[in-house]
Amino acid sequence: MRIPAALRVSLGLVFLAQFASAETPASADSRETGAAPEPTPAASASPATAPASAAAAAPASSAGPAEPTLDVVPAEPDQPLLEPIPNARDTLGGHFVLGASLGVKWPFGSLDDGVKQRSALGAALAVNLDVGYGISRNVVLGAWGEFDAHSSPSSCGACSGKSFAGGPFIRYHIVQGTRFDPWGALAVGVRSTSVETGSGKDSYFGADLLKLSLGGDWYPTSKIGFGPYVTFDLGTYNSTLHSGLGTGLRVVLDLPGK
Repeated sequence: MRIPAALRVSLGLVFLAQFASAETPASADSRETGAAPEPTPAASASPATAPASAAAAAPASSAGPAEPTLDVVPAEPDQPLLEPIPNARDTLGGHFVLGASLGVKWPFGSLDDGVKQRSALGAALAVNLDVGYGISRNVVLGAWGEFDAHSSPSSCGACSGKSFAGGPFIRYHIVQGTRFDPWGALAVGVRSTSVETGSGKDSYFGADLLKLSLGGDWYPTSKIGFGPYVTFDLGTYNSTLHSGLGTGLRVVLDLPGK
């Protein structure tokens, strides 16, 4: 009876010794230090769910960079309103403009059938007068008059001539508020010309169909200005055409002043 009991004790000790030797150093260290065991890796996704997750991620990667958005900022209610800029002072509307010019004029065309102006009339000393009223910042309406004293041409030593003309005009002034005032004018009218020769006096009457004038007045003071001008007129005496080209100096009086 003692032998079996001793055998059982011996077998138990051998079993305990083998169990102790079977423990790994890592597990023993972990129990000694009290650290938690390493977590087990999650189970890999099954083949059935892998394509679905890849398909869900595909649109996000193919969408590209996000487009910029427009942020609307509301207007500030306290922002001050801009005041309108007033127009420059009108220096022509409501003004009376009186002008006088002195210059030279050269006649062209014909007085009558077969009678050239250059053969009966030489260059003329031209005196022009005009009076106008400004109806706006740029436009003047008025009337003009002209007197031409023609010299005797070399082809007619005893000839002399005089010409009177007049009519309405419209004049456009280009700028405002400057001392130099450039302008252009259109006019129509009538003309009477007389030519005295050794054998008598011949008279001609007709219409000035067009009178075009260009010039500019420089104002050293607010009321008085002066400047050059050039003019061209075209008209008729009965069935013939005549014309003239002139230039000179003009003096102007502005009331009440610029």
